[in-house]
Amino acid sequence: MTATPIYRAFALGLFRSSVFFICAVVAFSQREDRTGTILLMIVFLLDVASYQIVQVVTISNESVYARVWADTLTNRLFYEKLFEKIREREYVDVDALFKEATKSSVADVKVFLKDTTVWSEWGGFKQTLAGIWSFLWLWISYGIFYGVAGWMGTAMRSSF
Repeated sequence: MTATPIYRAFALGLFRSSVFFICAVVAFSQREDRTGTILLMIVFLLDVASYQIVQVVTISNESVYARVWADTLTNRLFYEKLFEKIREREYVDVDALFKEATKSSVADVKVFLKDTTVWSEWGGFKQTLAGIWSFLWLWISYGIFYGVAGWMGTAMRSSF
């Protein structure tokens, strides 16, 4: 599993946005209102659907990565403890070692998340507010995006 380089992700996002912007401007520039409305709704629905598909893929990839990370860490800790027991010629209880390694890996992941993310320390109320803000920001950003496209499309229609 390899990460997408940031320049490529940025280029893809910019390309996607520019295509939808151009299509929206063309839809707004239609002389017949009914045709323009139908085209605009198709563009808007495709835009929203494609954005949601990208979000679903991102979330599923993050969950797979988190499981792989936790499993890799658990296995590493298990083998470290196993080799310690073998070196010291102690009795090896595999189930106990896996439980201990799992507990240690979960603790390590929690420490990492606490040190590197703001969200891990936020309570439910702050996370709810962040979710509400995210929802409102989507409406605001889509409004600005399609508002500018509408302004440009209307200007193009009146100039022809």
